[in-house]
Amino acid sequence: MATNKVPEVINDVRVYINGSDSAVTASKIELPEIKNLTADVTGIGLAGKIEAPIQGHFDSMECTISWQVPTVDNAQLFGGEAISIEAYADVQGFDGGESQYTHDQFRVAMRGRIKSHKPGSLEAGSTSDAETVIEVHYVKEEMSGKTLAEIDKYGYKCVINGNDIMAPIRANLGM
Repeated sequence: MATNKVPEVINDVRVYINGSDSAVTASKIELPEIKNLTADVTGIGLAGKIEAPIQGHFDSMECTISWQVPTVDNAQLFGGEAISIEAYADVQGFDGGESQYTHDQFRVAMRGRIKSHKPGSLEAGSTSDAETVIEVHYVKEEMSGKTLAEIDKYGYKCVINGNDIMAPIRANLGM
């Protein structure tokens, strides 16, 4: 019986850029913060100001990839080019009732455009700490095959836990 199943650590990560596994020198991928746009609401019947989230509308989303060393592939990531990123992670846990390890897949797919590239530094016996920043316009997060969130700014889509919260808005707009 599975009891006290506790996710513990990211066992490993693999990142694919434009379908290629050329991101093997990536040392870290900083996933985008998903933050709703808000509007200030004040008026009669409210005891102050409320920052109301605007459903389905999100602030700028950035993904940052940190590189250990320069390669032909990662050194060319600049200039506003379109990019597709898929990150797969193994989430290792432990099931206390079964006394065994558990493993779940966490997947994040993103599409966007390259916003900036910092080549880092060169020093003998060290990493370069280069970074590539991507402006993300599409993101999809999945855990063990289940979609947790999918946001498509150009496609006017926002699915959270299987609920497309933009569907009534698209309908009201004649889309």
